[in-house]
Amino acid sequence: MFEKSLQDLVKGIRTNKRDPATFISSAIAECKQELRSVDPYTKAQAVRKLTYLQMMGYDVSWASFAIVETMSQARFAHKRIGYLAACQCFSETTDVVLLATNLLKKEFQSTSQYEVGLAVNCLANIVTRDLARDLLQDSVMLMSHSKPYVRKKAVSAMFKLFVKYPQGLRLTFDKLKDRLADGEPAVTSCAVNVVCELANKNPNNYLAMAPQFFRLLTTSSNNWMLIKVVKLMGALVPREPRLARKLLEPLATIIQNTAAKSLQYECIHTLTLALPYTKKADGTESRNVPGVVRLCGDHLRQFIDDPDQNLKYLGLVGFVELMKSHPRAVVEHRELVLLCLSDDDVTIRTRALELLTGMVTRKNLEELVVKLLARVGDAEGTYRDELVSRIVDMCSRDKYGYLSDFVWYLGVLVKLARLRGARHGALLAEQLVDIAMRVKPVRAYAARDMVCLLLDERLEVGQGLESVADVLAAAAWIAGEYAGALLDADDDDDDDDD
Repeated sequence: MFEKSLQDLVKGIRTNKRDPATFISSAIAECKQELRSVDPYTKAQAVRKLTYLQMMGYDVSWASFAIVETMSQARFAHKRIGYLAACQCFSETTDVVLLATNLLKKEFQSTSQYEVGLAVNCLANIVTRDLARDLLQDSVMLMSHSKPYVRKKAVSAMFKLFVKYPQGLRLTFDKLKDRLADGEPAVTSCAVNVVCELANKNPNNYLAMAPQFFRLLTTSSNNWMLIKVVKLMGALVPREPRLARKLLEPLATIIQNTAAKSLQYECIHTLTLALPYTKKADGTESRNVPGVVRLCGDHLRQFIDDPDQNLKYLGLVGFVELMKSHPRAVVEHRELVLLCLSDDDVTIRTRALELLTGMVTRKNLEELVVKLLARVGDAEGTYRDELVSRIVDMCSRDKYGYLSDFVWYLGVLVKLARLRGARHGALLAEQLVDIAMRVKPVRAYAARDMVCLLLDERLEVGQGLESVADVLAAAAWIAGEYAGALLDADDDDDDDDD
């Protein structure tokens, strides 16, 4: 009657926080004494305290047999303590796990749904390959239990059994598939979760179930289940392109009708995955594609306008995906994306920069680069390096296919070379040499510009200009290699003066 309770143990540890080892050692010794008791309550309380100590990092594997004994107690309050301890303390190397096989089989037959649920939950946490093999059929039978509480727990536990015993998937998958048509929404939701987790490993195995998931997509009102179904459909689209056109209308309807931002975003994300596959056999687009693209663009814009930084980030990610199939629809929101470059969150700025890089055309290249150059001076750290890298990437893409004025680009490179703290000296040097070699008409201008760069006393290596050494080396090579072009240009100027 004088045993310490869990509350006493916690208070004692807090009281002896400077040196709890002595107190905990005495507490463990007391627990060992209590485990020898024939009183079920005393033994259960000892297991309860040991579970707490295990959560603090102490090894209690020596009490595994006592935990199994507590699991087998008749009283539910004691049984629950034992099952919690097993979930917390047992592992695949625990020898007494095999002793739990018959105990769990017996619990599965209990008339109390809560005792059955307790056993199923414990199985999901301590399952080993042997346990999964021996209890697979018992678990399958529980999926048809009369109580929805038991069915949903049994369905959820099947995933853990399949992970440990993959052969069981082929043997029992049809029974799991039947639960997708269960009359209880909670059971259906659990079945969807299990199938979605399985499909993440190999979506091809679940293509035949697309009609069932499409029915759930159009009939269910459970947002969390719909999110899982929508994600699964997105994974199936690349493997079954015909599914893309069928998804447009139901997903668009959900986007328009739901107020849940999480579900809205998942539908938009899946639509962006489906849009590249919506063309018909004759090459024409489905008639509702323009409306769907406009709907996605409008809602993604709302995400970016939202003060919630997480939604703003998701809006930018959505535009990146949408750009892969419909870049023109994203270019319309260019000014909004440019505003994101002033955001305090560097992840949002980086995403906006990635998006702007994809918006480049021959017409707007110079305008975008000028706006990015205006921000380079104030940028710091890795974000500044990312800005420089993106500017070079935009101008040199497709072998300078978007660039119409190479003299202007040389000026941009020289400006970037003068930045303090930049780490792209090798990249800028490579660009300067490449342009001078490729574009003959600008060689004279390049040579003259490089001479000015070499004579600039402010560009001394050091003081934040470590990377300028690469640029100066390239400048020296260009000035020496094309000195003749420089002299020719000077002669032409003298002739003009005459």
